[in-house]
Order: sequence, then C-alpha cells, then structure tokens
Amino acid sequence: MMTTIFISNPPAHQTRPSRQILRKRQYAALFFLAALVALTAVLGVWQLWRAQQKQTLLSEVAAQQALPELRWSQGIPPPWRLLQLEGQWLPQAEIMLDQRVLDGKVGYHLITPFQLKDGRIVMVNRGWWSPSERLTPPPAVGTPRIVAQPWPRYIELGDTPIQGRVFQNLDLGRFAAWAHLAVPTVYGIARDAPLGVRPLKMDQPFVVERHLAYALSWWLMSAFGVFLWLRFYRATKAGYATKD
Repeated sequence: MMTTIFISNPPAHQTRPSRQILRKRQYAALFFLAALVALTAVLGVWQLWRAQQKQTLLSEVAAQQALPELRWSQGIPPPWRLLQLEGQWLPQAEIMLDQRVLDGKVGYHLITPFQLKDGRIVMVNRGWWSPSERLTPPPAVGTPRIVAQPWPRYIELGDTPIQGRVFQNLDLGRFAAWAHLAVPTVYGIARDAPLGVRPLKMDQPFVVERHLAYALSWWLMSAFGVFLWLRFYRATKAGYATKD
C-alpha cells in the first residue's frame, strides 16, 4: 500500500524574495560596509591624534631634561629632571636584577638605595654590570646624579625566591621586607657610572611610532573597504540594469 505525503510548500515552489527585498538587503550591506570604512578611518585619525599628543609630552620631557641640574634632598622629585641627590647611600641593601641583557651579553642591573635627608628611599639604578667584565661590582660612592623616572615594569612568571642579593624584578614590597627599610618612593637612572659598570640609557616614556603604525593599519583597512564597497556597488547596479 502506497502512502502519499503532501508538502504544503515544497522547495521547488517556495517563493523567492522579491526584487524589492533583495535590493533592500543589498543596500543594507552597502550601508554596513560604508559604516565600517568610516569607523576605520576615524580610528586612524584617533591614533594620529594620540601620536601627536605623545609627541607633545616627549617635547615636555626634553624641556625638563634641558633644565639646569637640581639639588634634591626631600620630597618626591619631578620626573625626567636631572637631580643631584643629597643624603646617604645604603650599600648594605644593594640588590642585583638578574638576566639583564646589554649588547648581547647577560649581566645584572645594580640598584642601590639612597636615603634622602627626609628619610625617603630612592632606588638608584647605577647601571649594567657583568662578572665576566669585572669580578666584583664597584661600591656606590660620591653624590649620585640621576634622572627620576616612572617605576619600571618587569615580568616574572612565578614567585622566584631571592638568592642572596639577586632579584628577578623590582618588587617594592618584597625589597622593603628583605632590606628592613621603608618602601621606596622614587626610582632613577644614574647619569654617571664607575669603572666596570655601563650606564643605562633613559627609558623613552612614550612610543610615538607605534601609534603611527596603528593609524596606517586602520587607513589601509579603510582603503580596502572603499575598494570592496565600489566593486559591490557596481556589481549591484549592473545586476539591476541587466534585469531591467
């Protein structure tokens, strides 16, 4: 016995979207693509504005560094200013940051705390030292000349134990507990280095080139979006002309 199954709307006889609906969908796609082009163009302009903003800040940093050397004995010093500190070294709490690479060689950063006359602790990075170039690091003597900088960022995958004076990063709380001192409030790069220690370059606080690269990337995406929009628009117009 055969059974007949009736399908109310078989696939072969389903109604297709009308030309008006198709046109609305195509115009909606064109509008969405145009919105993406506008968005990427605006993001490129925003990145260019960020680059100009940071370039202005870099000019302000350069102006600070061009000022005469300032003697400093108390309080929080202005960043990026050349300072001559007044106080005393605390060589018993000197630490060495491990795995610091300079010119392809691995060594240490010598960081020696300096106590200002008001009791504040300044962490002075005296420079890069390697046992292969000098067996023992030179002691910290004299009056330090530094440029105060923001605290550096170090990446540590785990809680690496301190080995003698060797630290993996500059963790202020860990250092204060280890040295039995107050938590340091200032970080600076020494401008002069003794024999056997290489002075470090000052960290650039802002990277302008990165924002310029981002702006170029967004504008390339905008250009590609305009190319796609034009091709889709012309194909849509050509399709309607053929049907008409």
